[in-house]
Amino acid sequence: MKKERKEQQKRINVRDVYVFYPMNFDDVQYSIDALMQGTTLIVSFSKVDEKNTQRFLDFLSGAIYALKGGVRQLGQRDFLFRPDGVEVVFG
Repeated sequence: MKKERKEQQKRINVRDVYVFYPMNFDDVQYSIDALMQGTTLIVSFSKVDEKNTQRFLDFLSGAIYALKGGVRQLGQRDFLFRPDGVEVVFG
């Protein structure tokens, strides 16, 4: 079993992970562009009001669905968006 795990670890492609603090809704395009380029994003909505946070989440969720990626909530206002082909393991 340990040998299988080592072999799996060798095949992992490391990609960039960016932590993003949007200031307003205009920043949504930057996030979607990054996801389209295969970048994993941790987005903190701590600097955005609740109305724009929901709009931002709606757009990013639609984009990540179209890109066949995934989203996971990390904290009250922090989310991880990952493109297709990126697996995130929490342990």
